[in-house]
Amino acid sequence: MFNPSPYHEPGFGAWKQRLETLPLSKILIREADQAAQDGRWMRWMQADCESTYIQSVEDNVAKIGQQLVLLAEIANYPVGVCCVLAGRTNSDPLFIQLVAVVPFARRRGVGLALLRAVAGWQPHRSIAMATLDDNVAARRLNERFAQSIGGNIQRVPVSRFRRSDLGFAPGERHRPWVIDRQQEADTAVLR
Repeated sequence: MFNPSPYHEPGFGAWKQRLETLPLSKILIREADQAAQDGRWMRWMQADCESTYIQSVEDNVAKIGQQLVLLAEIANYPVGVCCVLAGRTNSDPLFIQLVAVVPFARRRGVGLALLRAVAGWQPHRSIAMATLDDNVAARRLNERFAQSIGGNIQRVPVSRFRRSDLGFAPGERHRPWVIDRQQEADTAVLR
Protein backbone atom coordinates (compact mmCIF):
# COMPACT_ATOMS: atom_id res chain seq x y z
CA MET A 1 0.00 0.00 0.00
CA PHE A 2 1.23 3.52 -0.83
CA ASN A 3 2.46 5.42 2.21
CA PRO A 4 1.91 9.15 1.59
CA SER A 5 4.90 10.06 3.77
CA PRO A 6 8.38 8.72 2.99
CA TYR A 7 9.82 10.33 6.12
CA HIS A 8 8.91 7.33 8.30
CA GLU A 9 9.76 4.56 5.83
CA PRO A 10 12.32 2.00 6.99
CA GLY A 11 15.78 3.14 5.96
CA PHE A 12 14.93 6.80 5.26
CA GLY A 13 16.41 8.09 8.52
CA ALA A 14 19.62 6.09 8.09
CA TRP A 15 19.96 7.38 4.51
CA LYS A 16 19.53 10.98 5.73
CA GLN A 17 22.14 10.48 8.46
CA ARG A 18 24.59 9.00 5.95
CA LEU A 19 24.11 12.02 3.68
CA GLU A 20 25.31 14.30 6.49
CA THR A 21 28.68 12.54 6.54
CA LEU A 22 29.31 12.04 2.83
CA PRO A 23 33.00 12.04 1.98
CA LEU A 24 34.43 14.22 -0.74
CA SER A 25 34.66 11.54 -3.37
CA LYS A 26 33.95 10.88 -7.01
CA ILE A 27 30.45 11.28 -8.40
CA LEU A 28 29.13 8.23 -10.21
CA ILE A 29 26.29 8.66 -12.71
CA ARG A 30 24.29 5.62 -13.72
CA GLU A 31 21.01 4.80 -15.40
CA ALA A 32 18.31 3.89 -12.90
CA ASP A 33 17.13 0.29 -12.92
CA GLN A 34 13.42 -0.35 -13.29
CA ALA A 35 13.35 -1.85 -9.79
CA ALA A 36 11.76 -0.97 -6.47
CA GLN A 37 15.09 0.03 -4.86
CA ASP A 38 15.81 2.73 -7.43
CA GLY A 39 12.17 3.87 -7.27
CA ARG A 40 12.60 4.16 -3.49
CA TRP A 41 15.87 6.10 -3.84
CA MET A 42 14.08 8.51 -6.18
CA ARG A 43 11.23 8.88 -3.67
CA TRP A 44 13.63 9.70 -0.85
CA MET A 45 15.49 12.25 -2.96
CA GLN A 46 12.16 13.79 -3.95
CA ALA A 47 11.31 14.07 -0.25
CA ASP A 48 14.64 15.69 0.57
CA CYS A 49 14.49 18.25 -2.25
CA GLU A 50 12.13 21.10 -1.53
CA SER A 51 11.07 21.80 -5.12
CA THR A 52 10.04 18.33 -6.26
CA TYR A 53 6.85 16.34 -6.00
CA ILE A 54 7.07 13.16 -3.96
CA GLN A 55 5.95 10.19 -6.06
CA SER A 56 5.20 6.64 -5.01
CA VAL A 57 7.84 3.97 -5.57
CA GLU A 58 5.56 2.42 -8.21
CA ASP A 59 5.19 5.73 -10.09
CA ASN A 60 8.96 6.24 -10.04
CA VAL A 61 9.58 2.70 -11.32
CA ALA A 62 7.07 3.35 -14.12
CA LYS A 63 8.89 6.59 -15.00
CA ILE A 64 12.19 4.69 -15.19
CA GLY A 65 10.54 2.37 -17.74
CA GLN A 66 9.24 5.27 -19.85
CA GLN A 67 12.21 7.62 -20.06
CA LEU A 68 15.85 8.05 -19.16
CA VAL A 69 16.36 8.43 -15.43
CA LEU A 70 19.89 9.01 -14.21
CA LEU A 71 21.00 8.67 -10.61
CA ALA A 72 24.06 10.37 -9.15
CA GLU A 73 25.85 8.59 -6.33
CA ILE A 74 28.63 9.54 -3.95
CA ALA A 75 30.19 6.67 -2.00
CA ASN A 76 27.38 4.37 -3.24
CA TYR A 77 24.66 6.65 -1.86
CA PRO A 78 22.17 8.28 -4.23
CA VAL A 79 22.34 12.06 -4.00
CA GLY A 80 20.79 13.28 -7.26
CA VAL A 81 18.31 12.39 -9.96
CA CYS A 82 17.70 13.60 -13.50
CA CYS A 83 14.66 12.68 -15.60
CA VAL A 84 14.90 13.11 -19.36
CA LEU A 85 12.35 12.57 -22.09
CA ALA A 86 13.53 12.15 -25.68
CA GLY A 87 11.40 14.06 -28.17
CA ARG A 88 9.06 12.13 -30.44
CA THR A 89 11.20 12.60 -33.57
CA ASN A 90 14.97 12.69 -34.06
CA SER A 91 14.81 16.44 -34.69
CA ASP A 92 13.05 17.08 -31.35
CA PRO A 93 15.21 17.95 -28.35
CA LEU A 94 15.93 16.04 -25.20
CA PHE A 95 13.60 17.42 -22.54
CA ILE A 96 15.21 17.65 -19.13
CA GLN A 97 12.19 17.41 -16.87
CA LEU A 98 13.90 17.27 -13.49
CA VAL A 99 17.30 17.76 -11.95
CA ALA A 100 17.30 17.38 -8.18
CA VAL A 101 20.25 17.15 -5.81
CA VAL A 102 19.85 16.58 -2.06
CA PRO A 103 20.98 19.57 0.03
CA PHE A 104 24.00 17.82 1.60
CA ALA A 105 25.45 17.08 -1.84
CA ARG A 106 24.96 20.48 -3.45
CA ARG A 107 27.88 22.58 -4.63
CA ARG A 108 29.90 19.44 -5.43
CA GLY A 109 29.20 19.32 -9.16
CA VAL A 110 26.44 16.69 -8.95
CA GLY A 111 23.87 18.65 -10.99
CA LEU A 112 26.41 19.48 -13.68
CA ALA A 113 27.56 15.84 -13.82
CA LEU A 114 23.96 14.70 -14.33
CA LEU A 115 23.39 17.24 -17.11
CA ARG A 116 26.65 16.36 -18.87
CA ALA A 117 25.65 12.68 -18.79
CA VAL A 118 22.39 13.66 -20.51
CA ALA A 119 24.35 15.57 -23.15
CA GLY A 120 26.39 12.46 -23.90
CA TRP A 121 23.33 10.20 -24.16
CA GLN A 122 22.14 11.56 -27.53
CA PRO A 123 24.67 14.20 -28.58
CA HIS A 124 22.93 15.03 -31.87
CA ARG A 125 19.85 16.44 -30.13
CA SER A 126 19.30 19.92 -28.79
CA ILE A 127 18.38 20.18 -25.13
CA ALA A 128 15.29 21.87 -23.69
CA MET A 129 14.55 22.59 -20.04
CA ALA A 130 12.48 24.93 -17.91
CA THR A 131 13.12 26.76 -14.66
CA LEU A 132 11.12 28.99 -12.38
CA ASP A 133 12.05 32.63 -12.83
CA ASP A 134 13.08 32.97 -9.20
CA ASN A 135 15.22 29.80 -9.14
CA VAL A 136 18.53 31.57 -9.64
CA ALA A 137 20.59 28.50 -8.70
CA ALA A 138 18.93 26.37 -11.42
CA ARG A 139 19.42 29.10 -14.01
CA ARG A 140 23.11 29.39 -13.12
CA LEU A 141 23.50 25.61 -13.32
CA ASN A 142 21.88 25.56 -16.76
CA GLU A 143 24.16 28.37 -17.96
CA ARG A 144 27.27 26.53 -16.67
CA PHE A 145 26.01 23.36 -18.34
CA ALA A 146 25.49 25.09 -21.69
CA GLN A 147 28.97 26.60 -21.48
CA SER A 148 30.51 23.24 -20.53
CA ILE A 149 29.19 21.64 -23.74
CA GLY A 150 30.13 24.65 -25.88
CA GLY A 151 26.62 25.99 -26.31
CA ASN A 152 24.60 29.06 -25.58
CA ILE A 153 21.35 28.79 -23.72
CA GLN A 154 18.44 30.83 -25.05
CA ARG A 155 15.04 31.61 -23.63
CA VAL A 156 12.20 30.46 -25.87
CA PRO A 157 8.45 31.12 -25.81
CA VAL A 158 6.38 28.81 -23.60
CA SER A 159 4.38 27.81 -26.68
CA ARG A 160 7.42 26.31 -28.43
CA PHE A 161 7.13 22.98 -26.56
CA ARG A 162 4.44 21.01 -24.80
CA ARG A 163 4.45 21.77 -21.09
CA SER A 164 4.22 18.05 -20.34
CA ASP A 165 7.42 17.43 -22.36
CA LEU A 166 9.21 19.98 -20.21
CA GLY A 167 7.80 18.40 -17.05
CA PHE A 168 5.51 21.13 -15.75
CA ALA A 169 1.77 21.61 -15.60
CA PRO A 170 -0.40 24.48 -16.86
CA GLY A 171 -0.41 27.31 -14.37
CA GLU A 172 3.16 26.70 -13.23
CA ARG A 173 5.30 29.69 -14.07
CA HIS A 174 8.33 28.07 -15.65
CA ARG A 175 10.59 29.70 -18.23
CA PRO A 176 11.61 27.39 -21.10
CA TRP A 177 15.19 27.40 -22.37
CA VAL A 178 16.92 25.57 -25.20
CA ILE A 179 20.49 24.72 -26.10
CA ASP A 180 20.59 24.25 -29.88
CA ARG A 181 23.37 21.73 -30.43
CA GLN A 182 22.74 21.40 -34.19
CA GLN A 183 23.90 24.98 -34.55
CA GLU A 184 26.98 24.10 -32.47
CA ALA A 185 27.72 21.13 -34.76
CA ASP A 186 27.32 23.31 -37.89
CA THR A 187 29.69 25.93 -36.40
CA ALA A 188 32.27 23.25 -35.57
CA VAL A 189 32.20 21.99 -39.18
CA LEU A 190 32.85 25.52 -40.51
CA ARG A 191 35.96 26.02 -38.34
